[in-house]
Amino acid sequence: MPRYEVHIPGAQPDGLTVTLRVDAPNWMQALKSGFLKLGEAGLVVHNVLVDVADDGSLHVTEGSSGRVFRIRELTAEEDARAKVKPAVSPTPDPSSAPTVVVRAVLPNARAAPDTDPRATAQPAAVPDRPVARSAPRPTPLSTPAVVLPSARIQELSGPTEPVRGTIGRPRPPPPPREMEDVLAEVFDRVQGVYQHRDAASGLYYLLDLALEKIPAESGSAFSAELITGALRFVAVRGPKAKEILESRAVIPAGQGIAGFCTAEGVSLALSDVHRDPRWYSAIADRVQYDTRSLLCSPMVSSGRAYGCLELVNRKPSATFTDQEVGLLAYIAHQGALFLKALG
Repeated sequence: MPRYEVHIPGAQPDGLTVTLRVDAPNWMQALKSGFLKLGEAGLVVHNVLVDVADDGSLHVTEGSSGRVFRIRELTAEEDARAKVKPAVSPTPDPSSAPTVVVRAVLPNARAAPDTDPRATAQPAAVPDRPVARSAPRPTPLSTPAVVLPSARIQELSGPTEPVRGTIGRPRPPPPPREMEDVLAEVFDRVQGVYQHRDAASGLYYLLDLALEKIPAESGSAFSAELITGALRFVAVRGPKAKEILESRAVIPAGQGIAGFCTAEGVSLALSDVHRDPRWYSAIADRVQYDTRSLLCSPMVSSGRAYGCLELVNRKPSATFTDQEVGLLAYIAHQGALFLKALG
């Protein structure tokens, strides 16, 4: 299992900053385990902006709070010279060590009761604003538990490599008034998906809405197979749409950015996919499409992952904003409610 170094800043400016060494299947699970170690079990990261630094570390900016987490997969040499911080109290017998629980969205999770699929909600990364009508919010997603032994988490005296320069991106300014108008329009128009009677036409409707409001060159909607969790293209827009659909390509469960977002239930924006080793390039290589930047949001409801929406190559800048991450997350969640209503 990979071993990660997770650098977590304090939740408050004067809060405790720690560096942890965590064994986890991926960096998101390592980050969630770190929250539990710090007593922040209630914090669940849903919308993040991910930048891959020159040293290969991930700088993960949480959209709503602006906190930035530095995550590195340790090499054997780095792991050997990591200095574990002395324990304050005696280490308990490993055989009686407690466990911690990490909540993660899994493709095969069984569904639990959810809200009315026609209910509306604010995207997580965008501040609330008054609206003229009453809009009930959906209840928090119910997710299955993944149990990780607490012995897999150790606090280090400091990072194995110095943290140089600024971590992550500068805090963006508040969204402009125009973005508030965009949100209000999307809240109204997204309900039009229920005029469609099949999954493909409904997902094309939502994908077109996302591409209208978020400047990107192309986009796709994926459905997740219930048993295997593999992703299949249902709706595609862009220069290579016909070739991608005709290829009948399948992304294995958990593979690539789309598989990762669907399995972990997290919306993620990457400004340069080629710097991230997790990028699944097989399909882009097959149709000879140059993918540079990417924004992906899972379609999740009641712990079940129905698939995801993905936008590719933001224009003119390659950097998606936190408001755009929140907007696609909202549209994708409505997609999940639509697919659930279809049965």
